[in-house]
Amino acid sequence: MKKIELVELIGDVLTQLDVLVGSMDPDDDERKPFIKNRKALDKMQLQLVQSIWNENTQKYKDAAKELEEVNDDLQETIGDLDELVKTLENVNRFVGVVDKIIQTVMP
Repeated sequence: MKKIELVELIGDVLTQLDVLVGSMDPDDDERKPFIKNRKALDKMQLQLVQSIWNENTQKYKDAAKELEEVNDDLQETIGDLDELVKTLENVNRFVGVVDKIIQTVMP
């Protein structure tokens, strides 16, 4: 996965989180963890945009592949309000792998 693809993927998830949170009742406490993850992911995306790294290392390739797999799981649930628990688990995993990528490319 190239840097631009990574940044775009994160941007797509940010947009999906905005739509999800926007479709929930403003007083719903279930929104809070999604908002928290969205803010963290936004900050991580900015870090990645401002960084330069080697996309050809095995550690980066492995982490990027893991992110693609987690994203596939997330895409199965993020549009379904009946799957909020599973979606939150997948969002947490997604944020965790993005953090792993940051630790890999910015040691």
